[in-house]
Amino acid sequence: ETSSYTLNLPAELRNRNIHPTFHIKQLRLHIANDDDLFPGRELVSLYDFSQPEDLPKYVEEVVTHMWTRTGKLRVYVRWGTGEVSWEDVEDLEGVGRLQEYYELMGVSTWEELPKN
Repeated sequence: ETSSYTLNLPAELRNRNIHPTFHIKQLRLHIANDDDLFPGRELVSLYDFSQPEDLPKYVEEVVTHMWTRTGKLRVYVRWGTGEVSWEDVEDLEGVGRLQEYYELMGVSTWEELPKN
C-alpha cells in the first residue's frame, strides 16, 4: 500500500502549480455541497488563492543566497504577495532590498557574498 496519492486537480489549481500528490494524512473524504443547506455556494470561491493580475510585484525580503555549480548567484526572495522564489541576482540589480541584504552580510557587491 502507498501513503501518498496523486489527485486529478481542477484546472484552476493545476494552473497555479499546486502539486497534485498528497500524503494520506492530508486528505479528507469529499462531501458534496447540499444546495438546500448552503444555497449558492460556488466551488471556485472555496479555493480561489489567486492575486489580482495587476498587483505590483515587489521584493519584501531577500532571505538567503546560493552559488550554483556554474558560478551563478541566486537569491531566495520573499515577494510582497507572500510568494517565495529563487531568482538570478542579475535580474534584481538595483532593488533596494538586495542592497539591504548586502549590508546585512557585510559586503558591498554580490561578488563578495560568501560561497556556500
